[in-house]
Amino acid sequence: MQRVQEALRPLIEAIEENKKKMAEVGPELANVAKRASRSLEAVNKMGDAQFVYWNYMTSKYVDDVVSSDNLNKTLWQYIIHDRYQRVNATIDNSCKMNAMKKRHRLYTQAVRAFQNGDSDLAVTGFTSVFDGLLADISKNPTSKLPPRIEAIKEKLKTDEVLNHDEYATLTWAITFEKTMDSFCVFSDFKRKEPKGLNRHWIVHGRSTRKKTKLDCVKMINLIYGLLLIAEFDTKEEGKTNE
Repeated sequence: MQRVQEALRPLIEAIEENKKKMAEVGPELANVAKRASRSLEAVNKMGDAQFVYWNYMTSKYVDDVVSSDNLNKTLWQYIIHDRYQRVNATIDNSCKMNAMKKRHRLYTQAVRAFQNGDSDLAVTGFTSVFDGLLADISKNPTSKLPPRIEAIKEKLKTDEVLNHDEYATLTWAITFEKTMDSFCVFSDFKRKEPKGLNRHWIVHGRSTRKKTKLDCVKMINLIYGLLLIAEFDTKEEGKTNE
């Protein structure tokens, strides 16, 4: 976990530096800065809610997230509204990735449990898949991710406009890093179980909190967020071989 987070740290630090610069822009950039600041607020809220997100966010989506008093409810409404299409696409994409090959059987069983409404069983299965993937991916962590991060950092430094893919990468990095922080943090069993998902409680069979379908989606997204690291490597290798 630490090796993966260390690879993301330069990008997270660059975002923090950019936040300070946004507060210092002139009036002609005030609207742009305001939109960027609001988007960052939405991303941080999703990260705190353990909801990994990697797509470009529309203005409406940002406004709904920022203004929500119950973010879990808001996120779930979005999932229902599109009839699980985005969730199902994430599952399909995850199954196609090379890194998932060794974990495919358990992952698909956990997906079926999720689809059948057996959320407690599904979250346990997803957590096991996550642990296995983390072990696999961290052996050779993100060798092609640093150049991608450097390109975005340079644009932030020179006030260049980021494209949708680059904004999506920023969104993924923040929500993934924040989710990893809370999901993987050590938690004392003598204390009350954390409200959010916690790997330590789940893998040791100590978690008794009832899991929801949204918890399952959060795990599906977290797994996909981890798989994206391996996918970055694959895409960059493909470009090198062309």
